[in-house]
Amino acid sequence: MTCYQLLCERANKNGDIVFFNRKTKIADFLRDIDLFANGLVAIGLQKGDVVTIYLPTCPQSLVAFYACSKLGMVANIVHPVTPLDQLEQNLKTTNSKALLFYDALVKDERKLGNFGQLLIRCSIADYVGLRKPIFALYSALTTRRIFGVITYQQMLISGTTPTQSDGSAVVCYMHSGGTTGNAKIVTLTNDALNGTADSIEKMYHPAKTIGCYSLVTLPVFHAYGLCAGVHTPLLLGYSAILVPRFDCKIVNTYIKKHNVTLWAVVPAMLKKMQRQKLLDKPHLKKLDVIWCGGDFLEESLVDEVDNILAKNGSTGKVMRGYGLTETCGVCVVNNYDFYQKGSCGRPMPGCSVKIVDESGAELPASTKGEIVLYSPGATAGYLDGTTCVLADGGVKTGDVGYLDEEGYLYLVDRKKRSVKISAVNVFPAEVEGCIAELDFVADCCVVPYKVNGKIFLKAFVTLQEDATLPKNVEKVVIEHCKAKLMRYSVPSSVAVLDKLPLTKMAKVDYLALQKLAEEQ
Repeated sequence: MTCYQLLCERANKNGDIVFFNRKTKIADFLRDIDLFANGLVAIGLQKGDVVTIYLPTCPQSLVAFYACSKLGMVANIVHPVTPLDQLEQNLKTTNSKALLFYDALVKDERKLGNFGQLLIRCSIADYVGLRKPIFALYSALTTRRIFGVITYQQMLISGTTPTQSDGSAVVCYMHSGGTTGNAKIVTLTNDALNGTADSIEKMYHPAKTIGCYSLVTLPVFHAYGLCAGVHTPLLLGYSAILVPRFDCKIVNTYIKKHNVTLWAVVPAMLKKMQRQKLLDKPHLKKLDVIWCGGDFLEESLVDEVDNILAKNGSTGKVMRGYGLTETCGVCVVNNYDFYQKGSCGRPMPGCSVKIVDESGAELPASTKGEIVLYSPGATAGYLDGTTCVLADGGVKTGDVGYLDEEGYLYLVDRKKRSVKISAVNVFPAEVEGCIAELDFVADCCVVPYKVNGKIFLKAFVTLQEDATLPKNVEKVVIEHCKAKLMRYSVPSSVAVLDKLPLTKMAKVDYLALQKLAEEQ
C-alpha cells in the first residue's frame, strides 16, 4: 500500500491537526489531500514527476507529501531556509517540476521565477480560520510577488483522481550527510515508511491513542520527523500538533492545553526546555513517552528528565533510539518492554543489528565495530546511483558501537568522527559523555585539531546557568577525563563558549568547531 492509502485506512477521522492553535479535522485534512492531488494533475504533473516541498512543518507540507504518495510522484523535501542558490542546484539535481514555498519565508519571489518550476505559494493564512485576513494582508504587504504563481488554495480542485502508485514506488527524497559524511539524497519508498511505522507500532503499544495528541516539533524534512513524528502517530490514531519552529514557551503551552502523550524530539530540544525551566511542570504528567534520537544523548540528561517526569506524577520516560535517514530515522529503541540504561535499546520488530569489522565479518558481543542495520525501512539507494546497502540488505551506518549479550545496542561514535592518536582509536563521543558527567557542564563537543602535524583533542563546553563553577574550568574538565579515560582520549585543552553552533538539523556542528580549534 502507499502511505496515502494506509493513512486513509487507519487515521482517526474524528481527530485533529492543530496548527497555530486552530484545529482542522483529520477528515478535512484527508479531503484536502485529494483536492490537492487533483490540482497537481490539473497543472500537468504526471506519475514519476518530482515535487519540491520547500516548507516548514505545516498542513500544506503534509498534504503535498500524501498527495505525491497517492499519485506516484516524488516529494523532494527540502529545508525551508536553504539558501536560494543551493535550492536552485537541488531542483536541477532532482529534476524537480514544481516548488511549494512559504510566503513568510520567501520575501522576494523574483529569483524563484527563474528556477523553471511550477510555483505554488503557501501561507499561514491557509489554515488559521478567523485570523486568515490578517495573515493574508500582512504577507501581501511584506513580500515582493511575481505573476504566474499558483496559490495553495487554487490547487484545491474538486474532482476524483485515482491512486496511481504502489508500495514499492519511491515516495520522497530526504537529504542526509550520508553514512560517510558526504551530502547525499536518500530515496525512500512507501513500503519503507509504512514498514517502519509498522515496526514502531509493534514496539510501542499505547493503551490509548484516540483523544491523545502527538506533539510534532521535529521537521518533516527529517526522516525521523516525517516517519516517527507524523506518519506513525497518525496511523496509530493520534491527533497531531504541528510546530513549524521550535519555541520552548509555545511547546509548553501546547502540552498544557492538549492531551499530549507522545513527543518525538532530538536532545537539543530537551536541553532547551530544561534550561528555560519548562520541563518541571505538573501538566507533564500526561506524557506517556518521549522518543529521543537524531544525535548523541547524554545519560545525565535522560536521568534528569526522567526524574522530573516522575516528580510530576508521570509514568513516562525518555526512550533513547537510534537510526538513520537511510532507515526512515529509527531502527533501534528502548521501550517499556525492554529497557537498558545507557543503551539505544533493542531492534524493533522486523529489524536487526550486526556489528562488523573492517572486512565485514560479524563481531562477537561487547566488541566495538561498525553498526549494520537491517530494517523494512531501508533506503532504495541514493539518487546519484550509489548505495550504502549491502548484498544481504544491511545498511552500513558509518557508526561505531557494540551489542551486549542481551542484544542491546550501545553507540560509541560516528566512524567518520573517530580519531587515531598514536595509532589508537579515540572516539570523541565517549569523551563528551565523560565531560557531560560534570554538573556545571551544559553542553560539550570534542574535536581533533593538528599542531605541526600532530593530532590533539579540544573540548568546547557551555556552562549551566545556575551551577557553582570551579575556579579553573579547563583544569577540572581535564582532570575528570584523566580519571575516567585512557590518556589518548584526554583533551589537551578546553574552551568555554556561550553556545555551541548547530547545523540545520539542530545537531552540534562539530565541523565548525573543528575549524575553530584549528584557528585557535
